[in-house]
Amino acid sequence: MDKMIKESFIYRMIIKISAVFHKLFSESFFVSSFTSEVANANELESTWFSKGINKILTLFQRFARFLKLDKVFENSIFAKPMLWLSVLMFFVPFLPTMLALGMLFFVGASLFLHAIITQEFHLTYYKANRFVLLLIILVLVAGFTSVSLIESKKIALLLIAFIFSFFIVINSVKEEKHVRILLILFAIAGFITAIYGIYQYIFGDVFSTAWVDKESFEDIRMRAYATFENPNVYGEYLILVIPCLVSLFWTEKEWFRKLIFLGMLGTVLLAAVLTFSRGCWLAILLEVAILMIYIDKRFIILGIIALMIMPIVLPETIMNRFMSIGNMGDSSTSYRVYIWFGTIAMLKDYWLTGIGLGKTSFNAVYPLYSYNAVTTPHSHNLFLQLMVEYGFIGLIIFLCIEYNFFKETIISLTKKRNICLMSMVAGMIGFLLESLFDYTWYNYRVVLIFWMYLALGFAYSHINAKQDKMVSCRKDEEND
Repeated sequence: MDKMIKESFIYRMIIKISAVFHKLFSESFFVSSFTSEVANANELESTWFSKGINKILTLFQRFARFLKLDKVFENSIFAKPMLWLSVLMFFVPFLPTMLALGMLFFVGASLFLHAIITQEFHLTYYKANRFVLLLIILVLVAGFTSVSLIESKKIALLLIAFIFSFFIVINSVKEEKHVRILLILFAIAGFITAIYGIYQYIFGDVFSTAWVDKESFEDIRMRAYATFENPNVYGEYLILVIPCLVSLFWTEKEWFRKLIFLGMLGTVLLAAVLTFSRGCWLAILLEVAILMIYIDKRFIILGIIALMIMPIVLPETIMNRFMSIGNMGDSSTSYRVYIWFGTIAMLKDYWLTGIGLGKTSFNAVYPLYSYNAVTTPHSHNLFLQLMVEYGFIGLIIFLCIEYNFFKETIISLTKKRNICLMSMVAGMIGFLLESLFDYTWYNYRVVLIFWMYLALGFAYSHINAKQDKMVSCRKDEEND
């Protein structure tokens, strides 16, 4: 069968066309900017800021030795940040925001204790670190110069803590087994929320019809939202879970565990369908397509066939919802478009400084620019909202962080093939696509998950590149 497919005219044409596009794409300036080498760790550690942080850490280490803390907490579970990070990674979808914040502080304290009692501990540096720090400073400034100071200050402090999780993760995750443990726990948590989401859809509840457009979609009786209070927010969380489950299924060698991951993946995909979030559907289709093509280019043919038979096999409810994408007759679509127009009009006056954080700040200014008297707590677009809250510089800093994420991961993937790392790249692409249609940082638990996920991608790319370097060194020694 495989031989027949390879010898078919359609297969050969697809391969030839993809080869042409691959050559044009790989040699373009855009791709070369992502694949050029990043600065090595020694260069990053030589900066004045890095030297200052290392000196402070050294002072704490000396103080800890003076107090004999290294003896007291040697092998203590309180000095094992990976253990507590694993707990946090699993429980975030189920915890109230403030409890998740408290657990994050505990992980940070564990990492600090580990750092001061471990002589060989070294901080991890990436070029993105400086942009993350700049964003933290910008959040602080925006929080204390906002239109609504009382609400904005609280939001700023919460966001700073969650963004700081980036540094906690990159300095806690040091081995590939750490990454796999976190991904498995992340996937299991997603699976549990999926069971709950499906249960909601089957049995319903008093809140399930709050996000249903009865005029355009009479056949949709409810939308699953699991533990996230909103089906769109839940879909954004699943965008990050699904590619991880695909990679865990694909890389698992033991067949029984492979079937377990397949069952989990099917359950999570069903829950994603039941959110009826069209932006999330598009994001999931894109990220799965990217990941499957990376695994094997022959999936292109299966993907084309799947798209052709989708209208036949999918329920009419889902197809009607999917085909309504871009339909201005749908109140949800027109609602977003009017909000974008109003937000862009507002940014003509506030593009440089922004207006500050929170719904109160947004609602104090946005109504002056709104179209068709549409009210909203945010702009329904992450990139627009970053400009609204922090000004143009906020958007630039965020894009620099994302650029460095893709640069680090792509360089690592060009050196050593890694399906799990590629799944995280695909997940981030899907999340950014959904961010065009919604404010994906609206839910603070999703904000925390986003920054931990981003940091895990950086950490994994570093581990992946280090493993490739070790393999190359061994080959050189064997040749000598």
